Amino acid sequence: MLVRKAKNDYPIEDTPHTIPKDTLIFIPVYTVHHDPKIYPHPHKFNPERFNEENMRNRHPYTYLPFGEGPRNCIGMRFGLLQTRIGIITMLTNYRLTVCQKTPKAPPEFIPSSIVLKVKGGIWLRVDKL
Repeated sequence: MLVRKAKNDYPIEDTPHTIPKDTLIFIPVYTVHHDPKIYPHPHKFNPERFNEENMRNRHPYTYLPFGEGPRNCIGMRFGLLQTRIGIITMLTNYRLTVCQKTPKAPPEFIPSSIVLKVKGGIWLRVDKL
């Protein structure tokens, strides 16, 4: 969930409504990321959604993993770098396979969780190469 405050009165396109200045606006990021008008079949794993062509043809604020604008996450670059290093280290040194304890697809998510969380968890077997 992102929270922003309107700096000015903001007319909403194609409607008679205006967001008054100083109104707090709550942006439900999960809902934006799972909107079928933006991402067809939003619960299906499809990395092609993020190829250059698809990203170019979509409004930049439809994908907000770190927020956007002047108040985006200050640790974004560090977080991405740390994630890449961790993934590279794991895939270089270990074989990861899904354990039998992992629930079968499609996953069932816990709706009351603040972060996206699979019911029963995702269990991996880690074998050193």
